[in-house]
Amino acid sequence: MKNIIFLILMLSLAFLSAQNVFVWDNDLDYTVIDPEDPWTYVGLEYGIVNALEANNITPTVGTALPDNISEYDMLFATVGIWCSG
Repeated sequence: MKNIIFLILMLSLAFLSAQNVFVWDNDLDYTVIDPEDPWTYVGLEYGIVNALEANNITPTVGTALPDNISEYDMLFATVGIWCSG
């Protein structure tokens, strides 16, 4: 039990201290209906970006993975909504 609490604490601290975040929009430009406005569509990265910004973290969003990802503390990737195979 102590190990689980320690792990959760460490992950929480890592997330709070992460300032360089990259969101890799690798989902072939899929869109979904915006849950806040059913008349518009948003990319799959929309929820991730909003959650980060709500926690005062401004992510870098790109459709190509950077050559050097070591400069980022965290990496999020969207890969689509279902398997095409």
